[in-house]
Amino acid sequence: MKSIYSSKKRVLSVVMVAIFTDMLMYGLVVPFLPIYAETLGASQSKIGLLFASYAIALLISTPIFGAIADRVGRKKLLVFGLVSLAMTTMVYALAFNFWVLVLARFLQGVAASIPWTAGLSLLAENFPQEERGKAMGTAMSSQAGGVLLGPLLGGWLYEWGGYQAPFFIAVGIALIAAILSIVFLRNVNDSRAENFSSPFHVLRRKQVLMIVGVAVIGSAVFASIEPTLPIHLYKHLNVSPGVIGTMFIVVTLAYGLSAPLIGAFSTRFGYVKTMMVGVVLVAVTLPLNALPTQLWLQIVTLAMLGISLGIVLTPALPKLAEISDQAGVVSQGVTFAVYNTGYSFGMMMGPLLASGIAGSFGLKMAYLTLSVIFLIYLIPLNRLKS
Repeated sequence: MKSIYSSKKRVLSVVMVAIFTDMLMYGLVVPFLPIYAETLGASQSKIGLLFASYAIALLISTPIFGAIADRVGRKKLLVFGLVSLAMTTMVYALAFNFWVLVLARFLQGVAASIPWTAGLSLLAENFPQEERGKAMGTAMSSQAGGVLLGPLLGGWLYEWGGYQAPFFIAVGIALIAAILSIVFLRNVNDSRAENFSSPFHVLRRKQVLMIVGVAVIGSAVFASIEPTLPIHLYKHLNVSPGVIGTMFIVVTLAYGLSAPLIGAFSTRFGYVKTMMVGVVLVAVTLPLNALPTQLWLQIVTLAMLGISLGIVLTPALPKLAEISDQAGVVSQGVTFAVYNTGYSFGMMMGPLLASGIAGSFGLKMAYLTLSVIFLIYLIPLNRLKS
């Protein structure tokens, strides 16, 4: 019994480190990459393409690596993913041409899909159904840590050592994470699927498709406020860019701190019921973020949005694993790859919809429209069993 507990603890620790490292790499470039791209002669539209290339790569690569995870094993692929993150980060460091920079961002998106897909399926494999909610909620809290520290670390390292300094440090972090994964996972069981499972075959299951929709909602919400809310804060609350960046930490902190509690709660209350409550709360709190006229109120609404996102996304992962178990699906890798594909699709669609509507009808209407779409999704979601 003690060895089983120790094995599960090691798996959870490794997955947390992998997700943290992945999100650290994602956020590392945010403070300085647009400025550097401009020095290479890139226009604003080209910089938009640069950042979009990450989500496009995620969308393409997650189903592929999900299938590979089921064939070669999750442990090997997790380590490979962390090493790949280190290698793609080196491409950043050597990018002195804009299109090489785009290539680096795209390759980073490809590499980033691997730790998520392999890590989540490894958790699902090693934790029984009654423990998955808490385990996956804890693992997801490490995502918040990476998102928080990435921009902070990247910005200060850039000021301290220039353009290449953040990437050299990040390469070291990724390689250390890979070494830790090899050591910690050495005696952990890792099964493989006997038959290849197509992502399209998994998507034929309506229940899986419903959870993918939840992933789209969760990622679209956060991605929609990134290009729209800062402009609102700058114009209407007279907030500086530095303070705006700090305020975005509120969303991530609220999400990260609440995720483990939500994971444990959803196991008792029911995953689907919890997700439905979360969708309602997101639909209410998103438009509220366009209303405050005082800074402290804006901070409160951002915190509410972060907690609401946690209530939406945290139960989705163990519910997806439960659906796979009930259907006798061995290919957890493909299943979670499909989830991540939905998440990356939301990362693409959120900014497009929010920016388009806000540009024509204002921020309040943009957030309200998205909220109505989310509430409509409660109809098919209600058909899932808790």
